[in-house]
Amino acid sequence: MMWLPLGQLLAVGRAPRHPVAWLEERLVEWSEFHARVAGLSRILAARAERTWLLACPEPLDFAIALFAVWHAGCRALLPPSLREGAIAELRPLVDGVIDDMATLAGHTDLGSDLSLAPLDAQVCGLDLFTSGSSGTPKRVVKHLGQFEAEIATLEGLWGEDAGPVLATVPHHHIYGLLFRLFWPLASGRPFDNQTCDAPEFLLARLGRLGPGRVVSSPSQLARMPELINLKQLAGRATRIYSSGGPLNAATAAHFRAALGQPPLEILGSTETGGIAWRIQTDDDAWTPLPGMAVSVGDADALTLVSPFLPDTNPLTTGDTAELLEDGRFRLLGRGDRIVKIEEKRLALAEMEARLATHPWVGEAALVVLRGRRQTLGAVLRLSAAGRLALANTGRAACARELRRHLGHWYDAVLLPRQWRYPDTLPYDERGKLPLVNLHQQFATAEPGDA
Repeated sequence: MMWLPLGQLLAVGRAPRHPVAWLEERLVEWSEFHARVAGLSRILAARAERTWLLACPEPLDFAIALFAVWHAGCRALLPPSLREGAIAELRPLVDGVIDDMATLAGHTDLGSDLSLAPLDAQVCGLDLFTSGSSGTPKRVVKHLGQFEAEIATLEGLWGEDAGPVLATVPHHHIYGLLFRLFWPLASGRPFDNQTCDAPEFLLARLGRLGPGRVVSSPSQLARMPELINLKQLAGRATRIYSSGGPLNAATAAHFRAALGQPPLEILGSTETGGIAWRIQTDDDAWTPLPGMAVSVGDADALTLVSPFLPDTNPLTTGDTAELLEDGRFRLLGRGDRIVKIEEKRLALAEMEARLATHPWVGEAALVVLRGRRQTLGAVLRLSAAGRLALANTGRAACARELRRHLGHWYDAVLLPRQWRYPDTLPYDERGKLPLVNLHQQFATAEPGDA
């Protein structure tokens, strides 16, 4: 394998038959990947649009579109979700949208000149959007150099094998973007275009493609011991990565017993990129990534000076932490109303604001309910129209309608699974909504709970 910075990837290139991606049972080689990028970039360069929203559901299509946008001298934006509401919300910010196979097909007849110039890593941009604590999606401006620095660090730490890269997570969030697309492309490892959303399918793909790395998440890993014999992964999964939230100790122990080692966990966020890593063997502490300076600021907030940020200014995260004498740290919790449901980041204020746009809702409050897995509960003061709908259609029908409303913006796993409709929200005498008051609303089950 030869490491190529992403800015040099299409300019320097690889051997024509070098494997880039598995597309079901077909191996896409370098010559095809290069030709498709070159063809689309020329078409985009000739158009008036200068900013593009990339909403491609397939990882290979997304990679082709992104490099084509960059080589056309344009800027790319990545929506926080591929739901139609999330895409529609960002359309005013861009000149055009690339979202399906048809947009990318038929751009390989270029004659003999497939040359592409190197990219300027400080100019090429990809803007991501993440949930803001104020309720408004936050735009995170990134340049190519930040991604290059991070994946070079990953390769330096864990670049010991050349197998394919498989994933159970999507490519359109920063973790999947880095681990299942950018890192394989720069290192020369082929990636699987399919997302293995079932453990049985993951085993089948590992058997078909050969031993390889698996890019996964805590919630998916937590369910695996119930669905497959983890020992079947031995000799097939050369390393398992996990990110999006902490992996619970019991799941780590299951994998350690079956495979000799737990998954390698990465701590990070859209804003920060990677921060630290751990393998839960003796304790739950995190080791900062090379070049990362961590400290604890006001209210125990974890503060970073990071080589993956655009400058050397300290950045205060929403996590609280305890520093250890050996340079590692232990997380204590979140200091804001950003939560993780199935490893997907969610701003509770944002979803509450979207609920309040429905004509049935006068006021909304959300709370995280912890059981076998984390879910959301919604406490709503209904409008007059909402009270009439509740009386006429019942609790379950109301919940279905409100979930449908939120489904314009959010993936199904993020939607509230329990709903309560008190006459007023349970404010205290100070006009606050204490968590204990919200949790009391869910002390007993109600019809319509999922």
